[in-house]
Amino acid sequence: MKLHKTILLIIAAILLTVGVSNAQVQQKISEEQLKDLLSRIDTSTVRFAKTADKAMDKSGFDGTAREDELNNHLKKLESATAALKTDHSLPNARENFITVVHTGVAIENFLKRNPLDGVQEDWATLRSELGELASGFNITWEQGHAIGAPVGEADIKNLLQHIEDMADKYKLTLDAALDNSVLNNTSTEDEINGINADFRKATRHLEDVRTSDSAPEAAKEVLAKGKRINDFLVKHNAKLTPEVQTSWLAVKIDLQRLAKLYQLQWK
Repeated sequence: MKLHKTILLIIAAILLTVGVSNAQVQQKISEEQLKDLLSRIDTSTVRFAKTADKAMDKSGFDGTAREDELNNHLKKLESATAALKTDHSLPNARENFITVVHTGVAIENFLKRNPLDGVQEDWATLRSELGELASGFNITWEQGHAIGAPVGEADIKNLLQHIEDMADKYKLTLDAALDNSVLNNTSTEDEINGINADFRKATRHLEDVRTSDSAPEAAKEVLAKGKRINDFLVKHNAKLTPEVQTSWLAVKIDLQRLAKLYQLQWK
C-alpha cells in the first residue's frame, strides 16, 4: 500500500486549505507563525509518510480490514479538506476544519490500537504540529479527542473503547485485591461487583446511542456509575491494594475526558 502518497496528498490539501481560508476563519496565530508551522508540518509529513509506508508493508496489514479502516479515515480527511478549500465562509469553514481534526483524532487512535514499528517518533512530531495547527483555530486536540469542537463519532467511539479497556484492567486488579482481603466473599464484595456491572452496562448503552440525541443523558449515567465506584474505593481504600487505586486512576482520567466532551461536571 502506497500510504505515503495518500498522506502527502492529504496534508498538501490541509496546507493549501488553511493557507487560503485563514483570512475567513478566526485564528490565534500570526501569518508568520502559520507560515513557519506549515513548513514544519510539510517536512515532518514527508518523514512520517516514509516510515509509515515501510511499517505498513512489514506489519502484514495489506488487504486487511485494518488497512481498509485507515484508508477510510484518510478518505474522510481528504473530503473534509476539499470541502474546506471549496467553502471558506463562516460557519462552514469552521465546521469543515472541525471534521479535519476529528478525522485526525481517528487516525491517531488507529495508530494506538494498531502500533506500527518505527513510526512513533515521526508521528509524535507530526501529531504535535497538527495539534498546534488545531490550537491556532481554537481547537484543543487532547489524547483521544478534540476539545472545543462538537463531539465527533470518532472521539466518543474511541474514548469509550479506551474506557472499557482501562476498566477491564481495573477490574482484574480489584478482583485480585478482593480475593486477598477481608472483603472476600462478603456482601461488600457483592456490592462493588454490582456497581461495576452497572458501570459496564452504562458504557455499552452510551456506545449504542452515541450518535443520537440521548447520548448526553447516557453520558451522565456513565459518570454517575463511575462516581459510585470512586466513592466505594475511597471508603474501602485501606482494605485494598495501592494497585487498585492506580488502575482506577486511568479510568478516572478517561471519565474526566468524557465529561469535557459533553460539557458535564465530574469529580
